[in-house]
Amino acid sequence: MDSTAQEPVVRRNVVVGVDGSDTGRAAVEYAADLAARRGVPLHVVHAFEPSQYDVRPMGGVRPETTSVMRNAAERLIDQTVEVLAFAYPHLEVVARVEPGSAELKLIEESQTAATVVVGARGTGGFAALLVGSTTLHIATHAHCPVIAVPVPDEHAGPRHGIVVGVDGSQLSEDAIGFAFAMAAETQQPLTALHAWSDPARTGVGLMMPLVYDPAEVSKEEEVVLAESMAGWGEKYPDVPVTHRVVNGHAVYSLVSAAADAQLLVVGSHGRGDFRSLLLGSVSHGVLHHATVPVAIIRRERHGHTH
Repeated sequence: MDSTAQEPVVRRNVVVGVDGSDTGRAAVEYAADLAARRGVPLHVVHAFEPSQYDVRPMGGVRPETTSVMRNAAERLIDQTVEVLAFAYPHLEVVARVEPGSAELKLIEESQTAATVVVGARGTGGFAALLVGSTTLHIATHAHCPVIAVPVPDEHAGPRHGIVVGVDGSQLSEDAIGFAFAMAAETQQPLTALHAWSDPARTGVGLMMPLVYDPAEVSKEEEVVLAESMAGWGEKYPDVPVTHRVVNGHAVYSLVSAAADAQLLVVGSHGRGDFRSLLLGSVSHGVLHHATVPVAIIRRERHGHTH
């Protein structure tokens, strides 16, 4: 046997980052439910950077600062494990405290994870109103699907269904596959939404026609959606599916359609290759504005997205 041959990565466990914030706790609860439902281990990771808490004009981080931070981090992890053991007595939990960058640690974990779950918002101040920089970085660079979880709205009613954004790209195909798998797993109906705001261009660099028929454009966009969804119904015959084509901005259309959903699924970037290293405008906008958990799906090298 060729010892240099690479074995395929087996992705089973769910990974969650915990930081003591409200969104961090919401992420842990979501991740635990996901792992318990799948019957796979849950890896709980807390990363801390002592240098963030010991800013001095000169010199390095004091040893006592590192010790205090590690002790606080270990207490947080211990408390999290205790709560999980009570709420999910049969769930296998692996918990670790790691010094260093939360982004780098979770991205490293994503190399062998099936899913990474993180809190969607910042930890305080104006950052609480925006998607956190850690979340954006992980969603952009993770090697597996990332689910960003906001703090649940106490006044919201029961959530129902899963919504997936479809744009006809290969990445969109991966998002569709993930959404179908989640819908089947949770026994929820699926809504596939394709939003358009401009008529199709006839070539690179050519201007849009000054006069066009919105009804005709809508029909063409319906074909894009139908072609993207072809075959998935046969693979998941028990998942009820609704197709929606809307004339409107993709971000607002998706956020609106998913207002009462359990999950919104989108690809991590648009059709253009220049976006391959960045989080796309739609996925970025959805993370900022959605009030429900958002799954960000990146293109997998080996085609594995679940």
